[in-house]
Amino acid sequence: MSTELMNAMIMLFGLMAVGYISNRCAILDEAVNARFSAFILKVTLPSTILKSAVSQSGLERSMVLHALTIAVGIFVLLPVMSRIVAKLFHLDVTYQLMLMYSNLGFMGLPIVSSMYGEESVFYVVIFMMVFNVHIFTVGIMTLQGKTENLRVLLKNLCTPGIISSAAAFAIVMLELRVPDAVEGILGNLGAITTPLAMVIIGSQLAQADLKEILENRSLYLMICFKLVVYPAVIYLILCTAVGTGLVTDIATILVGLPVAANVTMLCSGYGGDTALAAEGTGLSTLLSLVTVPIMMILLKLY
Repeated sequence: MSTELMNAMIMLFGLMAVGYISNRCAILDEAVNARFSAFILKVTLPSTILKSAVSQSGLERSMVLHALTIAVGIFVLLPVMSRIVAKLFHLDVTYQLMLMYSNLGFMGLPIVSSMYGEESVFYVVIFMMVFNVHIFTVGIMTLQGKTENLRVLLKNLCTPGIISSAAAFAIVMLELRVPDAVEGILGNLGAITTPLAMVIIGSQLAQADLKEILENRSLYLMICFKLVVYPAVIYLILCTAVGTGLVTDIATILVGLPVAANVTMLCSGYGGDTALAAEGTGLSTLLSLVTVPIMMILLKLY
């Protein structure tokens, strides 16, 4: 393991440890986690997304479209893969959603930016843009077995994350400039995202009922596919289709991240198993402490 990779992983998981200890010491609790999570999703994460765009003055449009094509292709493939796994092992739709959606914002941005630098963040933003459209269309249809009405669909798509992602995409494609003061504000707010997100994830892990989670064997099966099989399959497909490179590595990492917290929120609003989704998020996050570093080492080697 290189010194750079080791330092990045120690930093990220050290921040999670701070969150875990803070929760156990009653410095953080469920209410504080909820408020900070909302602050991240609605303020600091959109700032990170926009800052990544205004910093990409030299990024070629062809690379943007290349990354967008790969992101769309992956999100077309994931529902097919997840439906096959669910059919083979008799898993319900909540498992399908957990297999499809990774924690791109809270873990994807911090990990990718720590490993590949700030210039790599915009590629994550592209995946997040496709993710947001996908989860509020295909995700809802998967849970309900029917198409949501247009008015509700548009309302779901009008979130800070997807609006900032679309704005960032426009900034890069149209080569727009923003005032230095605005860029400075975005940069300072965005800098909060990584440490605060990892601290909150650690705090959320401290609240999980590990005994109940560890007794669910189906969760282990789902997580094995989510954290190990899926990234391996996506990596092999991308290497065959487009070759190795930065976008292939980033796509593999994003697919191999733990279950997104958005899945729990979606289940709560559209009739899925909320408790199961929360357990899947907690256990996959815990086990990703082992699988993510191994995956990143392998990507560095190959």
